[in-house]
Amino acid sequence: MTTSPEKPNRPGLQSGRIKEFTLYFHVKPGHGKLIRDVFRQPGFDERRGALSKLIGTLHDMRWVLFDDDTRLMFSTNFDGDWDLYIDDFAAQAPDIFDTILEHTEDYPGLQDPNIKDYIVAHQVTACSYFCAIPDATVSDLRKALRVQDAFQQLLDAAT
Repeated sequence: MTTSPEKPNRPGLQSGRIKEFTLYFHVKPGHGKLIRDVFRQPGFDERRGALSKLIGTLHDMRWVLFDDDTRLMFSTNFDGDWDLYIDDFAAQAPDIFDTILEHTEDYPGLQDPNIKDYIVAHQVTACSYFCAIPDATVSDLRKALRVQDAFQQLLDAAT
């Protein structure tokens, strides 16, 4: 009989089907402005916005420079499996993350074979986590909005 290897325990709390994910990094000395410049690049908002279509489990994400630009936080909420979420980012958005995180200490790159170990080492589990609609995945929410839109169109056509 063959047994499958046990899945590694991953950090982060879960509320229903939604998981929290927060990473903290040390910024290379003097690189805070360079990180801020990445967010101001033409087309950055469009590339970042495209992630929601490329990574269908992404609810939101935010980057925060703090401690006089010496620390960087990346925080997000997502549906499903931690490992698949990281795989999706590595496949769909390595340029976005590498462009930002190259300004942090010891970042190996999203394509590094040990990237998941690096991420786990920088991930901090929340003390508490609340999600207002914990059982609604991104897919569920998009479907509900399409149904709502179709229903509104029917109501508008009936008047």
